[in-house]
Amino acid sequence: MPTVIVNGKRVNVPSSATPEDIINASGRRVNPSTRAVIKTNTANNDRMKPYQNYTVHDGDKYKIVPDRVKAADATYFGCKEPWRQELITQQVFQVSEKFFKRSTVELDDDCNWVVFNGFLLPEEWQRANPGQKFVRMMLIFPDQYPDLPTNGFYLPASLQIPANAQHFYDRGYGGAFGQTAEEMEFMRQGQWKWYCTHIKPGAWQPARLREISDWRYGDNLWDIITLCIDVLTHPLDD
Repeated sequence: MPTVIVNGKRVNVPSSATPEDIINASGRRVNPSTRAVIKTNTANNDRMKPYQNYTVHDGDKYKIVPDRVKAADATYFGCKEPWRQELITQQVFQVSEKFFKRSTVELDDDCNWVVFNGFLLPEEWQRANPGQKFVRMMLIFPDQYPDLPTNGFYLPASLQIPANAQHFYDRGYGGAFGQTAEEMEFMRQGQWKWYCTHIKPGAWQPARLREISDWRYGDNLWDIITLCIDVLTHPLDD
């Protein structure tokens, strides 16, 4: 196997390796999903893509650095890594058992969105919509979830808002899904409106993962559902 240098340490890795293989070979006890691997040379640095195989040569140099993500970089309906899909699936299953055990839940095959069919409307919303106690509610997961949280949530466009409510739009704003023409068409066809609920910068703190189930130790879908209920109940406080 080729001998390479990772963060100044000589290690052996397979001749065809992923960034995760290089992290594991380094001996560092870190979660690969929270780190980026950069191949360094005198001309330029090349950021390696997760889960992609690269040809490795003797003497190659790599740096393992903390991964970075910005709220403005949120993208939607891309190709989520398998570990992100597994994490979303676990969270949806756990939340469904608690909050939606008497109704159906639809999770997109690629974990881009989830629809909870039995979302209980707060009393003010029920009074504004006689006969509608339970409605559909959709969350759209950024490709970067859980590093980035969901941005707002989606309710049936036919709902009437209470007199003291606000921030219910037929498109998304501030980096939420629903800003492009294609995304707005998705909302229109699904008969959705977006309820604005931004999580303050720095407030979202997901767990650092050694294994997928560690998500329970940080912010997760439970907190998002709680926030959705709270913002509908106290609309003037957000």
